[in-house]
Amino acid sequence: MMAADLLQTGEIDSNCRPDKRLVGRSFSAAAERYDGLADLQRTVGERLLSRLSRLSLSPDRIVDVGSGTGYLATRLMDLYPAADLVALDIAEGMLRFARSRYSELGAGRLVCGDAEALPFRDGSIDLVFSNVAIQWCSGFESVFREMARVLKPGGIVLFSTFGPTTLRELRSAWASVDDYSHVNPFGDSTALTSALRKAGFQEFDVGGEINRLEYNSVYDLMRELKGLGAHNVTIDRARHLTGKGALQRMVAAYESQSAGDGIKATFEAIYGYARGPAVCL
Repeated sequence: MMAADLLQTGEIDSNCRPDKRLVGRSFSAAAERYDGLADLQRTVGERLLSRLSRLSLSPDRIVDVGSGTGYLATRLMDLYPAADLVALDIAEGMLRFARSRYSELGAGRLVCGDAEALPFRDGSIDLVFSNVAIQWCSGFESVFREMARVLKPGGIVLFSTFGPTTLRELRSAWASVDDYSHVNPFGDSTALTSALRKAGFQEFDVGGEINRLEYNSVYDLMRELKGLGAHNVTIDRARHLTGKGALQRMVAAYESQSAGDGIKATFEAIYGYARGPAVCL
């Protein structure tokens, strides 16, 4: 299967799903430099936070799923100072880095855990917040089932993720070189909507936006992805070192898509809202 054909129906081939062990290691290694590189992730997170102003919420307990370095968790604590906030991440290194932020505020708890197996009781959470994290999970259905399970009746899920046109230029360039998975695949709005419905949510909204970022070179883009811990972590990734010739062919193919100096990279941000059922599932 060619890499460019992975997302025809919005579903992700099982061999191209993220390897969670590698996800945890990659983001742990990136913790100290993450905030200096994560401009887009922070922008998407701020836009997600702004959606809370449209909701009348007084949550007692909040979970930030995929909290990373804790930047948005601290913003949530500012918005809801009386709430009990739990920051959950699969990467221990991210949580170690986040500890300094929480100690400064004297609040917040850190939990190393998996979004697809949330370590919380049924019906115990008022607000589940998750910024660009669920794309690293094995499937949307399992994630949303867990979120629905832990929500209190009428609780809120607010999330963002990356959509299938993300890094399409890089995916296309690699597809012209070989058949391996070199770019993490991303599900679409249809898959998200279907998963929310199957998880039992009856009230939800999903929408997206396209961001086009400029880089001086393909190598700069790849260095940023690696620095963020967001490089290829798929199960079907190549297990051998990429040869210099293959890399040069990929770069040439990428550059052929751009006019003038530098290159552009597409990032599709998808935002979602869901309200839990009036009674616990």
